[in-house]
Amino acid sequence: MPDEIGDGPSDISMYVADPLFDKEPYGFSGLPPYRGPQRRSVPSGPDRHFDSMDPRSRDYLGVHAYACIHFVLDVWRNYLGRPMHWFFSDFYPRLEIVPFVRWNNAHAGFGFIELGCSEAAGEQSPYALNFDTIAHEIGHLVTLSQTGLPGNLSRDADFFPFSEAISDSISLISFLHFDSAIDRLLRRTKGNLLLYNELNRFAETSPETQIRLATNFRRMSEVTSEAHDRSLPLLGAIFDTIVELYHRELVASGCADHRLLSVNLRDLTQDEFDRFRQTTAEAFRDRPLFFKLALIKARDSVGAAIGAALHRLDPDTMHLGDAALAIASAADLQAAAQLEENFVWREIIGSR
Repeated sequence: MPDEIGDGPSDISMYVADPLFDKEPYGFSGLPPYRGPQRRSVPSGPDRHFDSMDPRSRDYLGVHAYACIHFVLDVWRNYLGRPMHWFFSDFYPRLEIVPFVRWNNAHAGFGFIELGCSEAAGEQSPYALNFDTIAHEIGHLVTLSQTGLPGNLSRDADFFPFSEAISDSISLISFLHFDSAIDRLLRRTKGNLLLYNELNRFAETSPETQIRLATNFRRMSEVTSEAHDRSLPLLGAIFDTIVELYHRELVASGCADHRLLSVNLRDLTQDEFDRFRQTTAEAFRDRPLFFKLALIKARDSVGAAIGAALHRLDPDTMHLGDAALAIASAADLQAAAQLEENFVWREIIGSR
């Protein structure tokens, strides 16, 4: 059956391959499928589910990675509004998931996703248990499924920072589809999304050594040509738009003062920011559901715009400005105006 999950776990679109011995990451030593000795396929429970497994076991790594990948794909198929096929489907019908490689990195490529581990304080943290990392890597595959594989690009082509920013955005928006995550986030911040918290963390490597902040204030004139650094203004503009649409919804529902919409939050003094934080906390205490609904609506407005824009872009010729205009053009009127304003401030596009 098309939707049937088999042992492994596996299905018609992906499967787990867990090597019995250490292997070199793909790209250094060929491509899938992995033909060496493998650990046994993880069997499902008597109810055909995998939810009775010990989360400390090796088998759990592949099960968790598989579930996270499906979660991200379910979210983004809805935003794309069109069929999504692996960009490598002419060669490999299924994605190979390698849940553990002894390597301080994670990557996704032609037919595979491989997940290594970070080390901090003498302890290993497998990336197969890190939703942000998995969602970011699958974000690259989602992007390529829509744009197609680029041809002979130079290392400083805009497609690479674009792909990093969109993959981080896919990770962020996917995270916001967990009800428990939204509830915890709003409870911890008391409704103030500008506080430093897990919404702003993208752990491509261990969080102790590399944390990229979506709440950055970088403009294009302030970044280098390195792809991750150059991606920050686009990522920041997308995050700013989610926050500002969230504020608009709070004002519309009477949970925030209308003056909030006329204030540039980047220019607030510490005293002004503290007053804003206190007012937000009081409103959240009284009406938490309105805050959750506001964040969901902002999340979906931006997610839908990104999803609708991706297939319009040519990876060989696009510039960041083209990507920004495509995203704004695909958005609803309110989101489009906010996106364009933020893209202008970030110097990704000129004012019109």
